[in-house]
Amino acid sequence: MSVVALSAAHETGSGPALAEPCGDAAGPVAGIAFADGIAAALPAWRALADGGAVATAFQRADWIDAWQRHVGDREGARPVIAIGRDRAGAPCFLWPFVATRGAVTVARFPGGAHAGLNIGLWRPDAAAAMTAATLSDLLSRTGRRHGIDVFALTRQPPRWRGLANPFALLPHQPSVDDVPAVTFPTGGVDDVMKAVVTRDMRGRLRTKERKLEKLAGYRYRRVASEAEAERVLDAFLAQKAAHFAAQGIRDVFAAPGVAAFLRESCRAGLAEGWPAVALHALECDDEVIAVMGGVADGHRFSCMFNSYTTSENGRWSPGLILITHILRDCAERGLAGFDLGPGAAGYKSFFCREPENLFDSVIGVSWRGRAAALALSSAAAARRRAKESPLVMSLVQRLRRGTAGGG
Repeated sequence: MSVVALSAAHETGSGPALAEPCGDAAGPVAGIAFADGIAAALPAWRALADGGAVATAFQRADWIDAWQRHVGDREGARPVIAIGRDRAGAPCFLWPFVATRGAVTVARFPGGAHAGLNIGLWRPDAAAAMTAATLSDLLSRTGRRHGIDVFALTRQPPRWRGLANPFALLPHQPSVDDVPAVTFPTGGVDDVMKAVVTRDMRGRLRTKERKLEKLAGYRYRRVASEAEAERVLDAFLAQKAAHFAAQGIRDVFAAPGVAAFLRESCRAGLAEGWPAVALHALECDDEVIAVMGGVADGHRFSCMFNSYTTSENGRWSPGLILITHILRDCAERGLAGFDLGPGAAGYKSFFCREPENLFDSVIGVSWRGRAAALALSSAAAARRRAKESPLVMSLVQRLRRGTAGGG
């Protein structure tokens, strides 16, 4: 195989640079192109998406573009997009990375903590033909071209929609947090609800929802207009800030640019019925009672965030009730599954009992990067062990409560 190092300008029509030899001649990937911005990569991105490439909804171009402009640019993360091409020049994979400079330059998938599942975009034939040697070579070439020392590629599923993730061929370790998910059984909506939510849980939540149904104007809705999106998102941000403050946790949604990223993503694609971030809510005439936002495609809904009211209406488990409505909505729209995002929480096991077994690939491609990869991998493993320790987590929660209370 030969790898052609192309400039970002080639993506918009200028000629290729010189061909460079590469070790593995198997498979459809004949060259690699680089784009230094999302706009330059859009033709290839759209071709892959329209051609049935395998990706998660977190690799949607408008979601990543909104995050980059509102959050990534502020954090000093510059886009580095690698596009594999076959011998006819058609794209066969696209890796959206962002690189951050420091003592070492680290490349990651975009979206930070807001992206729950990362895999890039893969044409199935290209993914199936990938080898560890080819992947290592392509990452090394990307690193040399863009001054990257280490790739820290986190929260990757080992398989997605039947495709084995090629990055699993490289050295990897379990992610700090896993994603609990559920695959819907075949059949009608009622079959899905019976399989996902136990009879006992359905009964308990139905009893609690009857309390909420007494409120004037009580309703569930999947947000369908920009005005609704603004109102529901405002309620979420206020509710989440109150809950974080009570727990002594830093409000990640108050970080610069995050609210603007969410506002734009909730509007993008809304008119077509598939916004980049979909909002679901329980509300009554007096308040928004519970909110969940997430990404969705025709395959799965993945939760990004959720909140519920601090008023008396919060007594009736509105967050859990909202999940049951979203599950029904997903089943009605023909989705194949649902997940509640990264991290452990007791309520997640009520609905999602299939761990995704996410992994991280931390690959050093320079001498500095190899040392940094060892440090990054060790730190992540330590965080995972800490989260798996009930004693450590109990101490963390006590410290948070003490901080919140001023003690």
